[in-house]
Amino acid sequence: MATKQEWQEYFALINDRQPSADEILAAIEKGEITLGNQEQTIPKAEITEDANRVYTNAKQHAGNYWTWVKPIIVNPSRSSDASDNTLFLWVSFVIASLTGAFSFSNVIRRGLNVALNSYSSFGTDLTKIRSQLSALNWQLFFYVVIIFAIFYLAALPGLLLLNRRYLTVKQTVSKYLKWFVPLSLINIIGAILSFFVPIASISISTLEDVSSIVNTFFASFAVITFILTLGAALLIAAQQFLISEVHLHQGKFDAAWVTLLQWIISIVVIAIEVRIIVIPLLQNLTQSIGTW
Repeated sequence: MATKQEWQEYFALINDRQPSADEILAAIEKGEITLGNQEQTIPKAEITEDANRVYTNAKQHAGNYWTWVKPIIVNPSRSSDASDNTLFLWVSFVIASLTGAFSFSNVIRRGLNVALNSYSSFGTDLTKIRSQLSALNWQLFFYVVIIFAIFYLAALPGLLLLNRRYLTVKQTVSKYLKWFVPLSLINIIGAILSFFVPIASISISTLEDVSSIVNTFFASFAVITFILTLGAALLIAAQQFLISEVHLHQGKFDAAWVTLLQWIISIVVIAIEVRIIVIPLLQNLTQSIGTW
């Protein structure tokens, strides 16, 4: 352990910058900084001041997030200092993953609820099934969030591999995550539309009109599928742009072939994710339905 001054000097030597207030607090909590003989020279008021500064910065960041978002939505392909804000970049990724997963799972939730309500019109007591269905909807949403998140990050291994000679890991991740700002806007629109897309209702009078039910079903998913496809196209464009940005003039191989290789790597990564993560999740979900 070291004193606060010793730790700050060591931190500046390693990272070529002074530590922030929250980094100092984290070091104190981890025991890397001892306050032993400094209690007289470093009062608790100083620690409180650091904590207040962290809180003020966090509050200010929350207010500045929307200001930070605007120029990136308008010009996502342009290099900007805004891409260096790691916190905001990951916040945008989380928003995109949650809203994308919600737009998909919400349509399924609405469909299951309509089907259950239609079934209850036959006079069956569905209290227990409603409780199980609610749990299933939450489980489905949680699984879909995981699936969206891993699919969204599937491009990163290829980008890190192909751009490793020209960009650091942090630069590559930041440049890629910046594209989740416009993607989050697209997915928010999809999440809102998921409340308004038509859901086919089933009753005794409509059981014979199967084609109408099927058409309504596909219409409801067509809107959400279009939104999600638009988001996927944006990320594909992001991959192409990030490859061309580096390899168009200075790369050893032509940017077109590197882009093709990037897509192949992404497809392989997605296939691995499907085999290792997605299929087990769907199997677990199927088992949950089977216990009803």
